[in-house]
Amino acid sequence: MVVLGHALALPALAQPIDLSPAPQASFLERERAQDAACTALAQAPWPANAIARRAHLQRLESARHQCLRHPGMLAALGAVWLEEGEPNQALIWLERALLLEPGHLGAQADHALALAALGEPEALRHLIQDWRGRRDIPVALHRRITERLGQLQPLSAPFSPVRLGKASNGQWASHRDATVLLGFETNLDHSPRLAEITLTPPDGPIDLPLVNPLAPRRGVAMLTDLSWQVARSPAAGQIWRAGISLGARSAPNDRQTDWHHAQLAASASQQLGLWRHQLELSGTWIAGPLSEPYRLLRLSASTERNALGCTLRGAIETESRTQDQTSTADGKTVGVSWSNQCPLPGSSAWTWGAALRASVDKPSQAARPGGIQRLTGVGVRMTGALGEGLRLEASLKLNRVRDDEGYSPLLESNARRLLRQSQWSIELTKVLPSTWLAGAEAIAQVQGIKQLSNLSVFRYTGISAYSGIRWVW
Repeated sequence: MVVLGHALALPALAQPIDLSPAPQASFLERERAQDAACTALAQAPWPANAIARRAHLQRLESARHQCLRHPGMLAALGAVWLEEGEPNQALIWLERALLLEPGHLGAQADHALALAALGEPEALRHLIQDWRGRRDIPVALHRRITERLGQLQPLSAPFSPVRLGKASNGQWASHRDATVLLGFETNLDHSPRLAEITLTPPDGPIDLPLVNPLAPRRGVAMLTDLSWQVARSPAAGQIWRAGISLGARSAPNDRQTDWHHAQLAASASQQLGLWRHQLELSGTWIAGPLSEPYRLLRLSASTERNALGCTLRGAIETESRTQDQTSTADGKTVGVSWSNQCPLPGSSAWTWGAALRASVDKPSQAARPGGIQRLTGVGVRMTGALGEGLRLEASLKLNRVRDDEGYSPLLESNARRLLRQSQWSIELTKVLPSTWLAGAEAIAQVQGIKQLSNLSVFRYTGISAYSGIRWVW
């Protein structure tokens, strides 16, 4: 958490602190001695580990009654509670510290972080705006607030949520962003590399050379994405959200691989004690020359909370897929997922996250090749700061899909299809000077994908590299 100042040595672990001065001292001397003792506690070195932190929390709690008029000590108490994963408790003392000293930078920062931990990161955005142009804000403190705001996105969310703080005027907040990236892909159409295929009719296998061998299409491409999201908080802890996202990829030298999509989403969330519950509905339309257009309708219910410095989230979801023409490919998916996001041990500038997902995709018609599909997946992600305004994000995802029935009598004697897919990504972002374009950052990313299968027509690999600009306003 945010701790400003330097300190005296810590007292013995877990020993209660008695701040009462000598009985024979004058009133003024007693006040000065008590204030000095509270200041010493407020400026004590930050505990190096969880055990020392809990012992320090006991010391602060034991001295709390005698330091209720000391903003620094109350701010330190709130910071430790926040580090312990108890933002509700932290808010009590951080708000009191700000009542006593509104300009306390550490309390301002931790107060915004506590609200963000409770699902209201708009306070972080307001704080960054309030601090804009000020030269008395420590660089490390400003960077921490900015980094935490960037860490609040879910590990793999198709629709980025917008959240509000405790808005009292009931007005809508708005968030817009646009991204333009230019790069190169080695497999624009996710095609296998095949010169012949082996068919397995009842009479025996046949090796059939392909008149037009399959090979990946490679080339330069442009990615564009535009989203607009609005949110409203009619009451503390309650948030309504809605938004639209438009995206496309264009390959000038191979327009048959172009695609575009549109998504509409709406959600409602409610804070109940330490838990935040959310219901989200979204519709996605995907089309392009490479494949038949289709629609996805998704409904999810999730719950999350903060504990021990981490954000823990569980969700159950259902998704319906409808093809534009080929109804045999339609299906409905039901799945569950769990994810966490935690600070990296020993570093406040880095976080790591993990996600697990399991789902079952049932076809709308029994004629769909492969029948029911069962998917399991795991993902990990790490984000952190490398320098002034420079951030790194690295992720790895592994998925496994297994059909319940044989895919086709002509492929491997009607073997059940098995897919194993791995994806990795590395992205660097650099905040651009506000004098050039406020709210903009430069992006450079490299991604790779590899899909293995017992059926050769479903194997492919690809690597892409893009760079460009993302602008948020």
